[in-house]
Amino acid sequence: MRNIFVILMFSLLALPVSAQTEVERDFDTFVRWFSGHWDNEIQIFNEDIQGLPDEMRHKRIHMEYEAVENDNFPGVLFVIENYGKDGLQGELNYVSVHHFFVDIERQAITHELWFKNDGDWSYLAGNALAAADIGPEDYRFNPQCTMYWKREGSQFKGKTDPDACVGGVDGKETTVDATGILSPPDLWRSDLVYDMEGNRIRGLDIPERFRKARFYSCYGRHQDENDGWVNFRDVKVHNQGDFVWLGDNALGIQLRQIIWTSGFFNNALALQAYQNGNSKPTVNGHAALNAKFIGLDHPEFVVNCERSR
Repeated sequence: MRNIFVILMFSLLALPVSAQTEVERDFDTFVRWFSGHWDNEIQIFNEDIQGLPDEMRHKRIHMEYEAVENDNFPGVLFVIENYGKDGLQGELNYVSVHHFFVDIERQAITHELWFKNDGDWSYLAGNALAAADIGPEDYRFNPQCTMYWKREGSQFKGKTDPDACVGGVDGKETTVDATGILSPPDLWRSDLVYDMEGNRIRGLDIPERFRKARFYSCYGRHQDENDGWVNFRDVKVHNQGDFVWLGDNALGIQLRQIIWTSGFFNNALALQAYQNGNSKPTVNGHAALNAKFIGLDHPEFVVNCERSR
């Protein structure tokens, strides 16, 4: 009798876990993969190497995704800071808010793009946790343009319902076909806009490809204008083309992942050093693509970078 009681208790304790659906178990994974910094610098670099015409090239975008819980809504809100051609070191273009939650009926992760009823979301820049105070009266969205994400093996695929997202461009009625693919290192996204006759108005054949940015903490020294030495430490640089000038443009450091789309070259992590405001690097150093350490030793400067946890 005692053994039956023990078995029954263990069964009851297991109920909440076993009752959880597959999509609910996948939601935490999705949020973890989606969070962080994303940059398409590698795609921009390769398009330049290939010599693509301007109309076929993507624009540089850096994005920071931060998940925030809000008691007014299920799931999480993602506050997304969007930066332009100079990446994280450049100016912030805009802030957007997206709502993600589990849709049991569809067995999918629902993705809504929210617009602020009064003004924009710029007040959330550098203050994402303030999104916890957003209420139902603060936003609006187009339910027809909702995306739905489902896990397929080692990635998530998202898309809008076919011909559902109807809007307008230049006074003309249009449809938007939004798709995305998410894995731990990569985020692909595409927003294709068509007129009602099916002719494409906006969007490229090849989706935007973003890589997850990993940050490095750099330290070292460089010579100043009087040939003295200036030490620096804990300079944060990420590995997706981030560029930082030190000492009034005396020394610039950049970290890049080089991933070739063709040819016989090996992929690598590159550390580049620039001097005195010049646009071309003085020294290039290379290491394994996800190396923990990378450094440069030069008569006029020393740079050592360690991957942050």
